Amino acid sequence: MTLGRRAFLGLMGAGAGSSLLLAACGKLGGDRGAKKGPVIGILQMVDAPPPNQTRDGVIAALAEAGYKDGSTVTLIRKDAAGELPNTILVMKQFLGEPVDMVVAVGTPPLQAAMKVMPASVPVIFTYTSNPWGAGAGTPPGGVGQHKPNVVGTIGTNPVGKELDLARAVNPALKTVGLIFNPGEPNSEYEAKVLRAEAAKRGITVVEQAVANSGEVLQAAQALAEKQVEAFVKIGDYATIQGFGSIAKVGLEKKIPVYSVDADDIKLPGTLATIGWTYHADGYAAGKLAVRVLKGESPAKIAFEPLTKTDLLVSKTTAKAIGVTLPESLLKEATQVVG
Repeated sequence: MTLGRRAFLGLMGAGAGSSLLLAACGKLGGDRGAKKGPVIGILQMVDAPPPNQTRDGVIAALAEAGYKDGSTVTLIRKDAAGELPNTILVMKQFLGEPVDMVVAVGTPPLQAAMKVMPASVPVIFTYTSNPWGAGAGTPPGGVGQHKPNVVGTIGTNPVGKELDLARAVNPALKTVGLIFNPGEPNSEYEAKVLRAEAAKRGITVVEQAVANSGEVLQAAQALAEKQVEAFVKIGDYATIQGFGSIAKVGLEKKIPVYSVDADDIKLPGTLATIGWTYHADGYAAGKLAVRVLKGESPAKIAFEPLTKTDLLVSKTTAKAIGVTLPESLLKEATQVVG
């Protein structure tokens, strides 16, 4: 019986324990004999543009190498609906399938994979800021510096460049507002990196903690009352889901809003974004998966850091909040909106 997302959420909402959930749903993909080629379980934390684009990049790399879903490979795609316990439940389903490989899109899925899957199952991770904190290995993740069955791409967001972007628009910038969930290990790690980068630049980070996306609007309003000069974003699931609230407050209060997620430029109120191309992140991880599928051991492959960033700016938002974008920034931009 296939575990659909609605049924999954319904069971969780009803308070079903993992044993009940697994017993009720049986094997995730049904009869193993019906599968085509290797079976790969793909788990992401939430259904949102950044992880979706990353996942699609993985699938594109697999297809390019001849691993096409339903014909030469079987892909089982799941999201954890933003709930950490769900990552373990889905990994147990993958284990019961059994899958031949796991692709973990994000830090929580990576942690769950390492906890549940045996060392005989390769785990490819992507969309991950801090594989070290997750226990995947030690920096920089070279051969011999990580778990033998785990390899992937390192995507710590370029928060230093995000601060430089904010400073380019406002050379006198002294304070930025940050909203994040400190309960997420990837978020806490990137917040630490942001604080260090801000200190180098003489910028004060004013923080507002949230537990979920429903608290983001109130947090943004609180930071606006503290008169922060800009909002910045890090890799954080609460603000991935609730970033529209930050952009809304920025627009209303005429506070520049910056993000590391390119898709946020579509939101009225987002002034600029600088970050990795998520499809490219997934594509690079997909290439690693192909190498493993073809017989290469993950233990003999180094972790792969991302290097290329895209800069997007919005003239529409700049006009709405009364900000002048430097010509040098407009020339540097990958895309100018409005």
